[in-house]
Amino acid sequence: MKRKKSVMTKIVEEFELYGKQYRLETGELAKQATGAVLVTCGETSVLVTAVVSNQERDYDFFPLTVDFIEKMYAVGRIPGGYLKREARPSEKGTLTARMIDRPIRPGFPDGFKNEVHVVATTFVADQVNPPDTICVAGASAALLAGGAPFDGPAACVRIGRDKETGEFIVNPTYAEQENSDLELTIAGTADYISMVEAGAHEISEEDMLAAMTFGQEAIAAFCEKQAAFLAKVNPIPMTYTIHAADPSVA
Repeated sequence: MKRKKSVMTKIVEEFELYGKQYRLETGELAKQATGAVLVTCGETSVLVTAVVSNQERDYDFFPLTVDFIEKMYAVGRIPGGYLKREARPSEKGTLTARMIDRPIRPGFPDGFKNEVHVVATTFVADQVNPPDTICVAGASAALLAGGAPFDGPAACVRIGRDKETGEFIVNPTYAEQENSDLELTIAGTADYISMVEAGAHEISEEDMLAAMTFGQEAIAAFCEKQAAFLAKVNPIPMTYTIHAADPSVA
């Protein structure tokens, strides 16, 4: 697999969707990675890097690894006491890494055996906007910005519902989630859904279906903004080989 590395200037895409401000940025941080995107919602910022190996591995599975790195400095704290630094990932950190993995894993072609490592590092957690959902868009944008063979753009949204008005909320803040009777996390592309997680206070099946339909529309809107960002980046696609099993063995 050959990949051309070009000198990239800072590229920024700012937009508003469903009442919240978002920002995608690349070209300034982690330039040695295959692709790197700083994604922001409100004041919450996460740097997502993607590195794709140049060599095909002799594995019987797709070697994708996703890590979510929580940092105390993101909330303005310094670890004290016996432990002076962050230890192993928390339960939330592990679940967030899995939430990033699920939507992007199906986007790679069958037979692609090059190692891929995606790392999401929290820079700022404003205690208002959760950092987990925006990591999926960051991972998708980082992979595509690096020219990886990924079927994107992909995005993830959390859908809440106001108890009083019944209106759906996209990526609710912590305060908005407290006043919600629904927590639906849905991820995928503009064409298909690859992950659904849901919890609710006994809402009807019709309301859940309406929330999923609304979530699919929201994902498509985020994918459209991501595509506009990638159009500015103008990435060079990677050339790669697809592993094919020996016909006699198969």
